[in-house]
Amino acid sequence: MTMSPSVERWLPAWLSALAVVAWLGPLQWIAGLASQISDVPVYQRAYEQMANGALPYRDFSLEYPPGAAALFWLSGVLPGPYDATFATLMLIALVATVVAVTLTARALGFSPWRQAIAGGVVALSPLLLGHLLTTRFDLVLAALIAWILWAAVTDRWTLAWVLLAVAILVKLVPLAFIPVLLIVHWRRHGWPSVARGAAWCAGIVAVVVVPLVITAPHGMWSTISYHLDRPLQLEATGSAYLMSLRIMAGAALAVESSFGSQGLAGENPQYVATISTIVLVALIALIAWQVWRMVQRNTAATDAAILVSGIAATCLALLVAGKVLSPQFLVWILPGAVLITGKYGKAAIAVAVAALLMTQAYFPVLYWYIVALQTPEMLLLITRDILLIVLLALCWPRQTVADGAPAPPGERAVADVPPEQVQPA
Repeated sequence: MTMSPSVERWLPAWLSALAVVAWLGPLQWIAGLASQISDVPVYQRAYEQMANGALPYRDFSLEYPPGAAALFWLSGVLPGPYDATFATLMLIALVATVVAVTLTARALGFSPWRQAIAGGVVALSPLLLGHLLTTRFDLVLAALIAWILWAAVTDRWTLAWVLLAVAILVKLVPLAFIPVLLIVHWRRHGWPSVARGAAWCAGIVAVVVVPLVITAPHGMWSTISYHLDRPLQLEATGSAYLMSLRIMAGAALAVESSFGSQGLAGENPQYVATISTIVLVALIALIAWQVWRMVQRNTAATDAAILVSGIAATCLALLVAGKVLSPQFLVWILPGAVLITGKYGKAAIAVAVAALLMTQAYFPVLYWYIVALQTPEMLLLITRDILLIVLLALCWPRQTVADGAPAPPGERAVADVPPEQVQPA
């Protein structure tokens, strides 16, 4: 069954409409099934302080980077109730993610139906993960990741580095993408072009951050130290490992509330958190090294597929080995996971969907049972974290990613023309 060219041309618009319908209809029904755990009051308090003339980092502490503070302020100055305005901005971010993923799938040479599957999974992600996406700003980061991928895949590298700077200002985690982007950019255009792109990224971040460091050094350091000092969060993979020991061997565990969430207290969780950080650094380095090896032994035509795999694997590493794994973080992985080429691409989509559904199976309805260390609910969390490890393995840069990379549309069109009709350049 083929898709008509007109339908394929308008596919981003159709999938965007699907996202809007799902958001305004079924998602609101899901929200009414259980009480929600919302971060919007935190964002609104930050806006109210800024509206009263206080500056973040200097006059009040804020755990989020400056880009997030700008988003909190924007949600307040736009007309309408704060929570409704914030949710509308997240809907816009979802639509932006859908469009970018669909366009990137087209640029990678995916079939129209494969494009529809990739974009459709993103469009329906709020139904898969739950209403929490309307009360956290992680969809903004997902949109930025999606457009970074599109810009890099379509060889718009200056735009890719500018978007990376914005993403870093919204949330620090995209710093981990720098090694993969540097390698693939170098492969395509050499080090002088890489230096110019990286300078754009560093310059934009510096323009925003340096004045804040000068005027509020303590506040900026507090934002960084806040995350460095956080204990092993309850939903992290390291916590799932300790929970499995509790289920199988009766290991003692204690839960404490701090840093705006729940974490595991005691020496063993501290050791696991330290080990997780070391593993995270090692994984990011291994992914970059693998991307480096692959771009050198494959043709330039496969660079885009290798890049997507490297970014997707890096996102998964941040979740699997990070000491904090909040449920909304799973939306970060979608732009890359749904675009994996090769024989594991379809499996990556299926496992990503399963991980989102498993997260919604316990959050928010059963979350407090996990806090109480109830075995059935802990098993749900353990299963979800195992799925993320499996997904990391499926997205890992490997030769099958390059071998399964479809020809970009332009190359495919030329390939379909009989040799005698091809005119010399």
